[in-house]
Amino acid sequence: MTELLLDPARALVLSLKPRFAQAILAGTKTVEVRRVMPRITIPTLALLYASGSARALVGTCVVRSVARYSTDELWHLHGVDTALSKTEFDAYLEGRDCGVALLLECPEPLATPIPLHTLRQAHDFRPPQKLACVCHAQRKRLLAA
Repeated sequence: MTELLLDPARALVLSLKPRFAQAILAGTKTVEVRRVMPRITIPTLALLYASGSARALVGTCVVRSVARYSTDELWHLHGVDTALSKTEFDAYLEGRDCGVALLLECPEPLATPIPLHTLRQAHDFRPPQKLACVCHAQRKRLLAA
């Protein structure tokens, strides 16, 4: 991944269930579905935080593009790449007319996942509920923990 091509000011932190974080790192999940459009510059680096029992920063990827679609169109275009069943997809976007697709590429697992307690002690890190942006300096500190 070429650092100069990415947003130099910010990175995105994605909070994911462990199975989705692992699917992104394995390259089998290339689209992340969200209910809200993130305000990011494309392309941008995403830090992958696995929630649940994992509770660790596990890798990175690049958000290549972001697009809003009707829920039917989003499923038709990207359903197979979301690692979601149709039932999970429908439940997540229930009550919504539209959903957001983050197209992901260049997944890179960290050599050693960084557990939440280390991130909290070293950097007062609080994992986001869904996603958050961090500045360049904070991103470097988190990945160096």
